[in-house]
Amino acid sequence: MLWRNEERSENVVSLHHENIATPFRIMKTDIAFKSIVVAALFAAVIFFQYGYDATAVATAAGTAPVQLSPGFVRTVDMGFNAPIASFAWIGTMPDIIDLFLNGKTEYFSGLDFVTGVDPKLSYPYAFSVITVPAVASYPNAVQTANAIGARGLAAADPDWRIPFYMATNYFLYLKDKEDALRYYDIAARTPGIPPVSQRFAINFSIGFGTRAQMENLWKTIRDTTNDPSMKQRAQAYIDRFDALDYLEAAAKQYKTEYGAFPKTPNDLVAKHIIPQIPQDPFGYAFIFNADGTATVDIAHPPAVIGQ
Repeated sequence: MLWRNEERSENVVSLHHENIATPFRIMKTDIAFKSIVVAALFAAVIFFQYGYDATAVATAAGTAPVQLSPGFVRTVDMGFNAPIASFAWIGTMPDIIDLFLNGKTEYFSGLDFVTGVDPKLSYPYAFSVITVPAVASYPNAVQTANAIGARGLAAADPDWRIPFYMATNYFLYLKDKEDALRYYDIAARTPGIPPVSQRFAINFSIGFGTRAQMENLWKTIRDTTNDPSMKQRAQAYIDRFDALDYLEAAAKQYKTEYGAFPKTPNDLVAKHIIPQIPQDPFGYAFIFNADGTATVDIAHPPAVIGQ
């Protein structure tokens, strides 16, 4: 009996030790696996960065080394294409200085490599769209930048900066208000856009051209686009202009009857000149200037922007 009790006690102690040891064995296995993955990632990054740097040096020297293609990298990177592309971008971004100062174009091959490895990485596209147009010595710099931006819109994760910077290029450099309107509107609808930038983008057509000119541009966009969403948005801007024209006509009638322009659209309703104030498709309030012209109260944006 005593022997059996001792044997039972030994079994309990052995089971207790096993219960303690098992989590540690699992932890060691997990740590070992993660260490292998991290080591493989670092090795891949070092390998691909070395290959990229060697290619850049050889290109600058006028030789033609065997180049790593983005397709090859994606094949062997074990799914780590995003961190590898981000790491390669760190090496590529300073090449923009050589483009500015010396006209060297290695930046573009580096950009193609980075976006080829991970097309969804949005920052290289946005960075290129805003910086390349400033390189006055590069032929067709603005067109090149916007072409890069178009690639980003098609392939990258949504990033409001890409269409916003493209719109700015169209407006400032190319004097193309139609495409500026188009891309500011895309930026305004992109998730993550800061409220100030969204307010500017939506109301661009209010402050940067005559109303008739901007309305005609939106009509052109509406009538020529094949994108149903863009067609609907264009109509919303046209409806906004129609509401402003409607309020101004009512304000003139108010002045004829009462000798002064209304101070607010509510005055028109109070005097039964209009049944109600039209709604802005984007949720802003309409206001009057002292001369009776109607506009949008950009200084007080709505809590939720419509459309």
